[in-house]
Amino acid sequence: MSRNKKRLDLIRLLAIFTVLLGIAYFHLNIFAPQLIPKSLRIGMIRKPINILILGTDLTFDSTTHKPMPEKDGRTDTILLTRINPITGQVNVLSIPRDTYVMLPGIGNRKINAANAFGGIKLVKETIYQLTQQPIDYYVVIKPPAVTKMVDILGGVTLDVEKDMRYWDRAQGLDIDLKKGLQKLSGKQAHDYIRFRHDTFGDIGRIGRQQKFLKALSKTLTSPSNAVKAPFAIHTALQEIKTNLPLPMTIRLLNWSRTLDVANLKSVMLPGE
Repeated sequence: MSRNKKRLDLIRLLAIFTVLLGIAYFHLNIFAPQLIPKSLRIGMIRKPINILILGTDLTFDSTTHKPMPEKDGRTDTILLTRINPITGQVNVLSIPRDTYVMLPGIGNRKINAANAFGGIKLVKETIYQLTQQPIDYYVVIKPPAVTKMVDILGGVTLDVEKDMRYWDRAQGLDIDLKKGLQKLSGKQAHDYIRFRHDTFGDIGRIGRQQKFLKALSKTLTSPSNAVKAPFAIHTALQEIKTNLPLPMTIRLLNWSRTLDVANLKSVMLPGE
């Protein structure tokens, strides 16, 4: 009888240990997946993918001067992103909006006009023709997306490299940023990545966009934002058009929490 009781106690202890181990495993998967070996992580991408990320500007009605959100605008930001979960690296190729290319079926134009002429289909054809890289998914981001995401996260800390001042009534821009390390609000972050009215023009803006992308990635993956990050991304998705299926989106978000910001590499398409 005593032997049976000991065996029963051992089984109970093993059961409790298994439950606790399971709870710990799922807790780590949610809050600290980087602590789990890659082969044991669940709900994450397993193979490399290419994602085209576009940031569009607003198109304004020539008569009323009001924005027309339903109309495809030009692309202010063009990023071809290679995500490799095997190596843990993300490589981002920035393509300047004024790059002069052949738009299939249209002719020689600046690449930022592709979206206005033929939507995402023409943009993908143009990017493939330029880079010879297949595009698995695309993400088109409207201007309010960054503002809303950053505000929910409580701001993004970034070193603004110089004073930035620009005003444009037609575009609804009123940029007034001061030099120095600071926490940017949603509007300030949007102004930072939009500013291009200096000696370096769009090239300088691309550098700022890459700098902001790293700062945003660091903020999103911060343990202190483990609860806020999903809400911020969910809100931003309302201002985003994409062909990413929901399961893939979830796997990407899960994997992004394991990303070391040092493995986020940015380059710019060379040109004259």
